Amino acid sequence: MSVVEAPLILPEPADVADLDRFLGRAASVREGVCRLVARGQVLALHVAGTFPLMLGATTPTIIGQRGVRLAAPAELDVVVPIAELRDRLARLAREGEGPLVLDVPPSRPSAPWTATLPLAVRWEAVGPAHDDAWAAAARGVASEVQESLPTDPGQPLVFAARDAAWGRPAPELGHGVVAGAAFLAHAYGFLREGARSARYTSGAWERLSAAGGTLLWRAGQ
Repeated sequence: MSVVEAPLILPEPADVADLDRFLGRAASVREGVCRLVARGQVLALHVAGTFPLMLGATTPTIIGQRGVRLAAPAELDVVVPIAELRDRLARLAREGEGPLVLDVPPSRPSAPWTATLPLAVRWEAVGPAHDDAWAAAARGVASEVQESLPTDPGQPLVFAARDAAWGRPAPELGHGVVAGAAFLAHAYGFLREGARSARYTSGAWERLSAAGGTLLWRAGQ
């Protein structure tokens, strides 16, 4: 990682707003870092909703991916804080006119999940996924977590309750799906009412390709 060649130029102000909206959703779930990967004229942003903090943990790794076209080719692979990246996007939105050149924040020490992304694997199609069913499951998971928490819980307790609920299987959505995948696909804004997404698998990794973005996950070890 930490490869930067050529500036990142976004085609439209709408792209700036779209990326900030995605990062805002990600930060509302878990503030942290974003891995930016640019290849040619495609930029992909990766964020993690949950991941194991130690070897042997049963917490799943669940990663959201949002892509955008660039106005010019670039090569980049860095890990930056979400908050700093949103600051740069806000500055770009205020400028409004001229080339929309995204000033990438300095790279920071990466979280463990950033080194595990399945970026160059062969995916096998599993079948369709009905967005409405995933959204319903997401609402159920949210209620389950909320009901398990006391009044005014601290962040460690919230994360523990999430991990317990998000890591359980969700067989109603298909083999290999964990409940947290449904919650985060909904929380990140990937699902669309009445739409059908596509599921894929590659070894331990699973993927949901939806209209609003891509979700990658693997169960805890």
